[in-house]
Amino acid sequence: MLKVITAQPAIKKYAGQFNKKFKPFVDEEIKVKLGHQGAGFPAKVSWSKKLGVWKFSRAVKEVRYWNAFGVEKPGPPGVLSIASEINFPWAQIDRKTGGAFAEDAWGNIFVIHRGKIGGGKKGIGKSLFEHNYRGVWSFMEDGDSISQVAVIGDLKSERFALQAAQFVKKIEMLKSAVATSTQTEINFSEITFREDLIGSTTPSPEDEIVSACDRELVISELAAMLQKQKIKIGNDTESELFTVNVSENRISHIFEVLTDTKENSLFAAVGKLLMQTSDAALKPHPVLVMPKDTRNHYADELQRNNISVIGFQWQEEKAVFSGLEKIRFGC
Repeated sequence: MLKVITAQPAIKKYAGQFNKKFKPFVDEEIKVKLGHQGAGFPAKVSWSKKLGVWKFSRAVKEVRYWNAFGVEKPGPPGVLSIASEINFPWAQIDRKTGGAFAEDAWGNIFVIHRGKIGGGKKGIGKSLFEHNYRGVWSFMEDGDSISQVAVIGDLKSERFALQAAQFVKKIEMLKSAVATSTQTEINFSEITFREDLIGSTTPSPEDEIVSACDRELVISELAAMLQKQKIKIGNDTESELFTVNVSENRISHIFEVLTDTKENSLFAAVGKLLMQTSDAALKPHPVLVMPKDTRNHYADELQRNNISVIGFQWQEEKAVFSGLEKIRFGC
């Protein structure tokens, strides 16, 4: 189980590391008026085209480390609205502050979120987060209690900034869906690919959290690659990624992504794929995406069971795939 970090020197250290993770991605600093109508103040935000977010950070001594984010490049002068915040308490435990640092049994440090989101509109709050957020969840020893929290990312990973940016964009999508609907129940009936439908709603085992933080990045990278090839893709609450045969108006392939190398995880992924594809009316083809080294060990056996296998490996922060070119998506 994760354990929340409460010592002020450690929080200060990790808050500094948090900010440094974004610096290699910054394209420009933009002067804005940050806040909301009637309470804005001059600020300089860091914009990253690759991450698709801007960021502003400020340490409020003895109170918190404040980190505000937005999802569009700041435009003409005006008050810039904040999409989401990942804040850390100055010290100890502050459950009114959304973010915190947590450590696992192996010394990995994670940035977590308690689900406290705002926006000044009806329906936006912790309940929306708890019932709709899909990502990496975990249980955390939270002082004298146990909390279920969302894991934003692995702070030691070179891909942490991408993990955090994905979290920010998911929160904005949740809030936008509520703002444009009279209901808090979100309707995903149209076939499209949505990043906020990637991930789980149940806690991950502690020894799988590091790999789980990368899993959503692999899915998003694969989805972007398929779209570049003009392949129609979508997802829903059951399947995180599938392709559509437009001419036949049917789902042609269902993907399951595996980022760890444990055999029981492989069996679970294969089982889920087989259930999803056998239950579907027109029998879509199952595709398993897994680390390249593991793929080489299991590919022949899986293919004998009619499961296509795609391998991936990391080149810096980018997932590179092998075997994708062999799949005939138009058939």
